[in-house]
Amino acid sequence: MLYLIYDTKEAAIDRADEEGKYIGFDYWIEDNGEGTRWLTYPNETIDYKWALDVTHYELDSQEQADAVPSYVPLPEPPEEAI
Repeated sequence: MLYLIYDTKEAAIDRADEEGKYIGFDYWIEDNGEGTRWLTYPNETIDYKWALDVTHYELDSQEQADAVPSYVPLPEPPEEAI
């Protein structure tokens, strides 16, 4: 798997939006907010950044260079803390 790491959730979602538009998901074609919007959704990392799975994305040369094979996810809180 390949991941791009972003400082903010918004930046990761912006990239996911870009790919969803490129693929032509219904959410973007119909512009009605229905259907699939993203191929993948970002996950928070242990260092409070955001990892986006870009394994099946069209990446430019800079993104290919920046992609990492893994990340450490933010641990889930214990159930009693929820």
